[in-house]
Amino acid sequence: MRLYSKAFQQGIARIFTLPRLSLPLITTLGLTLAAVLTVIAVANTLLYKPLADVDESDLYRIEVNLAFNEDLTVPFFSEPRRIAAIKKLYGDDLAWGNIASDTVPIELDGNEVQVTRFNATAGSPEVLGLSLLNGQGSDIDNVEAGVWISEALWQSMFGSAEDLSQQMLRLDGTEYPIFGVFDNLTSLNSVNLSEQPSEQIWQFQNLQSALESPDAVVLNLGPITFVRGAKSALPTPADLEKWFVDYVNVEISNDRARDFLLSKAVTGEVVSYRDSFIGDSRQLVFVLMFAMFSLLVMASLNLLNMFIAHYQSRNKEFAIQMCMGSSVGRLRGLIFTENLPMFLLATILGLIAAGWLIESLPTLAGDSLPLMEQISLSASSVIIALALIGMINFVFAMIALIYVDKTALTDSLNSSGKGTPAQQNQLVSKALMIVQLTLACVLLTGASISVKDSYRSAYANLGYSMPNAFEVSMAIGDETWQTSLAEYEQYRGSEWQQLRANLVERLSNLGGDVIDINALPLTNNVSMSAFPDPDTGDSVMIRPQMWAKGLLAKFDIELLAGRDLNEADIDLPHVLISRSFAIDRAGNEPWQAMIGKELKMGTDAEDIFKVVGIVEDTIPLPGGTLNIDAPEVYYSNPSRIALNRLSAVVIMPDAQELQREEVEKLFVGMDSRLSDVQVDAMQQRWNTVTAATRLNMYVVMGLAALTLALAAIGVSGLSQMTASQKRYELAVRMATGAKQSRLLRLLLQDSIWMLAFGLGLGVLAAVTSYQYLLTFFNSAPAFDWMVTSLINLALAIVMIISVALPGWLVIRKDPMRVLREL
Repeated sequence: MRLYSKAFQQGIARIFTLPRLSLPLITTLGLTLAAVLTVIAVANTLLYKPLADVDESDLYRIEVNLAFNEDLTVPFFSEPRRIAAIKKLYGDDLAWGNIASDTVPIELDGNEVQVTRFNATAGSPEVLGLSLLNGQGSDIDNVEAGVWISEALWQSMFGSAEDLSQQMLRLDGTEYPIFGVFDNLTSLNSVNLSEQPSEQIWQFQNLQSALESPDAVVLNLGPITFVRGAKSALPTPADLEKWFVDYVNVEISNDRARDFLLSKAVTGEVVSYRDSFIGDSRQLVFVLMFAMFSLLVMASLNLLNMFIAHYQSRNKEFAIQMCMGSSVGRLRGLIFTENLPMFLLATILGLIAAGWLIESLPTLAGDSLPLMEQISLSASSVIIALALIGMINFVFAMIALIYVDKTALTDSLNSSGKGTPAQQNQLVSKALMIVQLTLACVLLTGASISVKDSYRSAYANLGYSMPNAFEVSMAIGDETWQTSLAEYEQYRGSEWQQLRANLVERLSNLGGDVIDINALPLTNNVSMSAFPDPDTGDSVMIRPQMWAKGLLAKFDIELLAGRDLNEADIDLPHVLISRSFAIDRAGNEPWQAMIGKELKMGTDAEDIFKVVGIVEDTIPLPGGTLNIDAPEVYYSNPSRIALNRLSAVVIMPDAQELQREEVEKLFVGMDSRLSDVQVDAMQQRWNTVTAATRLNMYVVMGLAALTLALAAIGVSGLSQMTASQKRYELAVRMATGAKQSRLLRLLLQDSIWMLAFGLGLGVLAAVTSYQYLLTFFNSAPAFDWMVTSLINLALAIVMIISVALPGWLVIRKDPMRVLREL
């Protein structure tokens, strides 16, 4: 026992006396362990920890998805009326709920607060299992007359006051009483381009009253439909698909709309609420765990080779101990004990760094991971860390003396360390290095393909430039007024057009260029319309766009053929169309032939438009945020576009910001029914939309760089160990006339088979593992042989340099001095 106690004390001293061994182990092992523990904490939260706010037992997500194209599906249950219809079919056996979210401003005691608004069907919070903290539930008769607030808003604005009966909040120009307080809802996936505020309000619609109105034939992205009940009572996907066909045939009276809906591929979906909420994060967690454990293995292999070299340099010490009666097992036990202080420090560093990483997850991962606030280290994390470190230490102790035998150590003692003794067999080190190269190849291949795909998504050519542009808009708070504006906007000089003219005039005082369009080219406010093909009768989707003078020039939208619209076209049925639409409509003719032709885009007699120009296609949002392939049609008459906000675009001089307060001053005196002034910068919108993609790209690039560095360090360490062990042989060869270049080739020849075999095995493993990965991620990019070839070429070059450089540092020394030192 005294020997082990002394070995432990020597291990503590060695942390300070041998920093070239202790520091790499503590830092490398500790930091990679931190990454592993972070991923384990994420996995534990996402896969096993119960949802904090929602009762997930017998709760399912249900949807009927319409496929508009290969990448874009739209939920059919986006309108409460459809929920009411299917609820009526299934009776009281199932409880149904539907939630759509957006961000809106509310006014409380004269203060404006940005909140997340949930437009839901009555009873939805109760179906989810949300706790009612104060007031009435959402199953009351006059549910549409008031609002409910979340616990966060209750605490921040009302100080958790028990009596809310006299409290009112202003929303969309209307005062609403507060009927109750629900717990914060965090376990909800929603389609939103920006982070939603933690303060929430609820507005409800009675399902029974929804059946009193005909279906409005509206499809929206984002609403979530869920149901609670026994699994045996749930509709199957086939049941949902059949219900959809029956509903459309009976409830949709418009022939065009009915034919359009029935022409789309329909898929029913019934999944558990948790699986729907977690989504692809489940597969992402397993991929991250593989990547982090691979890095831990690579780091451990590097350290193992360093330890093998260290303990082989102590062969005389082991020879003496074995000659005095110590067994190999006892030596391994002493090595395990001696290394224990370093490994314990690595564990402590790993736990501290893991805690810091988890605290930084909201910054590093953004909104890409759900339940972010619930991820934390636990007692099990400490146990896992100790178990991993103990296992690695045990493996190190076993392998460090794998080639030790008494005869070889006695020969080493007699030889005074010259040459390469038998116990310094490098087969294990080279085998470990092959494993490391294989892992490096797999990780680098996947990382390089991901980085390329992320770069293409974030920095894709959108078909337009991004000047210093701002979208200025105001909400039309009064619904009756909004309906009136929409009905009477067709004629020149209508109230709507007067409002737009007033808006443009006021914005022109800002000193920038005002473009009289409703939205920036970079937008999530995408509207689409459909018309029957006059030849085939098939539905044709288009994306109607407002045109204004200066639009093409200011945003560098390329005019490919014909001419631009001008002010003389405003009263004429003239349009610009995108190239993809021209190609589709031209048929067998060149797409340029569409100039001057007329297109019938509707069922009315006046829905005939003349094409005066063809422009380049534009993409509303980068990064696959909205996978919309409907072509653009630019109308000279803005009354062709359905609008729900009064808005325009202002292009300011470079580096000049446009502040909301400055704009609000200009709008003083406008109609009081216009509210909620918003100023959105084009560059900031791009930053927000691409933030997750760019962050993913940078993180994966860091992972790739770390992988490459670990592989290079490992090969370099093995090469240095080989060259150091052959110092005597190399010095003798140089002393007898061998050239340095020939000795360098000798060292390279000794390692080249290892590199070739490791890289070859790595390519095979990379192809196999990536193809397997594609079965889990349908959205993952296809395997790229060009990227794989380039990354393996780069890896091979780095490995050759890592072999040559340490060897050269040994070879270039004076051979006589080396022989004297030995």
